[in-house]
Amino acid sequence: MLEIPPTLAFWVWIPIFFAFTFVLKSLILEPTQKLLEERDRRTSGAQVEAEQMRDEAAEMQAEFERKLADARHAGNTAGDQVRREAEASEHEILEKARSEAAARVEEVRARIGRETDEARSSLRQDADTLARLVAEKVLGRTVNP
Repeated sequence: MLEIPPTLAFWVWIPIFFAFTFVLKSLILEPTQKLLEERDRRTSGAQVEAEQMRDEAAEMQAEFERKLADARHAGNTAGDQVRREAEASEHEILEKARSEAAARVEEVRARIGRETDEARSSLRQDADTLARLVAEKVLGRTVNP
């Protein structure tokens, strides 16, 4: 029970209390506080570092996607270029084949025309000779042309 005025025991307990508080503060509270601050600093540092790593990973992902898009575009462009070159080559080959075919057709037509003319000439001569022979046989005498 509390007495007024306080007894001598009260005055003895006050310095003991402050001494005990000082000892507890020095041995337990301050090291614990330093440990908690260090832990918080490390945790915050790790969080900051993790955030930086996330940002760096996002940048790397964006760079990868950009390079992949560039590579796809380059591939498409190269594919289009190869396709255009192939189409031009095909067109050139077809034109060459058509011109060669037209030249051969004209050559064959000319040859057929010459052969036809030769055959007609030969047939006319043969027809004249045959007509004269038939006339000679029918008339029984020689016929002059």
